Amino acid sequence: MPRNMMGGSSHRSQRNSEGAKERNNREFVDDLLDDYAKGENTDGVYVGRIVKRMGQGRMEVFYMKPVMGGRLEPTQAIVPLRGGLRGKGKKSVWVDTDSLVMIAETGLAGTTHEIVAVFTEKHVAIYKSVMPNADPRLFLKTRVADDTAEDGMFEREEEAEVDVDAI
Repeated sequence: MPRNMMGGSSHRSQRNSEGAKERNNREFVDDLLDDYAKGENTDGVYVGRIVKRMGQGRMEVFYMKPVMGGRLEPTQAIVPLRGGLRGKGKKSVWVDTDSLVMIAETGLAGTTHEIVAVFTEKHVAIYKSVMPNADPRLFLKTRVADDTAEDGMFEREEEAEVDVDAI
C-alpha cells in the first residue's frame, strides 16, 4: 500500500490552506487593483455590484460603463458567472446580492460580459482608497425587509391593558 502523503483525519493538515478557486479569485482582483493604482489601461474590465440573482448562474449587475466623450454611464445588465465560480468553486468564492464583482467583456455574441471575480471586504477597502471618485452607488447595501409590512396589509392590533384584579 502506498504511503499517505496527504495527511490523515480528512486532510486536516491542509484545512487552512487556500484553494485554487479562492487563490485565482484573489489574484484576479489584486491584479486589477494594481492596474488601477498604477493608472494602466483596463479597457473591457469593470467593477459592478450585484443587484439581483436571476438563477442558473446569472446575476443582474449594476456597473458604470464608459461612453463617448470619456464620461461614465450607469448600466444594469444580466451577466453570467464564469465557469470557475459555479459548481464546487462556489464553496470558497461566494457570490450574493450587494457583492462587488469584476466584470470582463468576452467579445462573444451571446454573452457580452462575464463575472470573473468577487471582491472580498479587504479588496473593497483597497478599491475605495485607490479609486476615491468611484460611484457611491457601488457600495450601497439593500435594506433588509422588516417583519412589519409597510403597506398596511398586515396591521397589528394594539393590545388593551388587562386589569389583573378584575379577573
